[in-house]
Amino acid sequence: MFKIILLPVLAVAIATNSYAQKPFATFNHVALMVTDANKSADFYSSLLQLKPLKNPFPGSSIRWLSLGGNMQLHLNQGSKAEVTVSKDNHIAFSVASITDFIKLLNSRHIPYDDGGGHPGKMANRPDGVQQIYFHDPDGYRVEVNNAQ
Repeated sequence: MFKIILLPVLAVAIATNSYAQKPFATFNHVALMVTDANKSADFYSSLLQLKPLKNPFPGSSIRWLSLGGNMQLHLNQGSKAEVTVSKDNHIAFSVASITDFIKLLNSRHIPYDDGGGHPGKMANRPDGVQQIYFHDPDGYRVEVNNAQ
């Protein structure tokens, strides 16, 4: 009888403990090599409302922006000549209204496409999420979607 009661209690304790543990690793930041850190920081802050963070390395040309929580975007100023960005490499952001975001892009004359090379079009994923793609000042591909 003792074994029958102990096994379910032990199983619940193990399951609860394993779910309560933090993952081994969590996402912290992404760093992009850019030709003008201030220009790129202005682009991301004004368009996506990313908040500037204090750079803990005084005198460095790296601009730090918050992606929410503990996640950050680091913009490293330097030569980007050796960086090749394929069409499939991109960073993605979610917004509440993709329609409002498209209006913002249009007001700033920033071209976008559906990811398939159709200018001014939006893609509709099978899960219902809508997405568009555009490029930052250094040519990095950026996706914006309405995933919640």
